Amino acid sequence: MITKNNILKVFYLSSLLLLMTSCGPKAPEFTDLRDLDMFSLDDGNFVIKAEAVLYNPNGVSLTIHEIHVDVLVNGDKIGNVYQSVSSEAKGKSEFSLPLEVTFPPKLLFSNVLGGILNMATGEDFEVRYTGFIRTKVLGVTFKVPFDQVEKIGLSM
Repeated sequence: MITKNNILKVFYLSSLLLLMTSCGPKAPEFTDLRDLDMFSLDDGNFVIKAEAVLYNPNGVSLTIHEIHVDVLVNGDKIGNVYQSVSSEAKGKSEFSLPLEVTFPPKLLFSNVLGGILNMATGEDFEVRYTGFIRTKVLGVTFKVPFDQVEKIGLSM
């Protein structure tokens, strides 16, 4: 038999469950790539550096566990970044992660004529970072995907 007391218990229990699930941790948000730069080293290799910027929307700190990024230049994969890390990011704040890839010039200039023309004319290179960052907040793991394309020039 359904009584007013049973209906109130179900209502309170449903309200409590709704409140608990709506206040759970949220996934960090990929914001931007900053300080993107490509330059040559003395040993003849090239380096691409950038900072991946994310925002932690939670009121508590999160832990960054893994960074996996594929780097493509003008559509060709030149390398990847894979790091197992254990660092923290404060709640309600932006945080950045350094990304760096070193590679030989032959990967950049697989199309030799196109590479020579890019260098001679000073044209920019299209650099694409695609991958994910794995984080953990209050015991919940999040895989934060991103796919960012930028144009950069070569500094010799």
